[in-house]
Amino acid sequence: MNKMQELISNHDGRLSTTATIQFFGFVGALFVLLFAVVMDKPYVPELFSAFLFACVGTAATKGAVNALQSFRGN
Repeated sequence: MNKMQELISNHDGRLSTTATIQFFGFVGALFVLLFAVVMDKPYVPELFSAFLFACVGTAATKGAVNALQSFRGN
């Protein structure tokens, strides 16, 4: 349970809404993707692309915004 708390909390121990949304969004999308693969659906490549863009895009966008904000603050 301690590792789970590390995934969805900030450094000070408070719950991080962004990390929580990203983590559970990843888990939910992963189950949908695996279900589509197991059921042999024809749209798996498109679903995988959307899954990949969503997982990478949300983290990369937040990282870019944080970097820009810290650059402007200094």
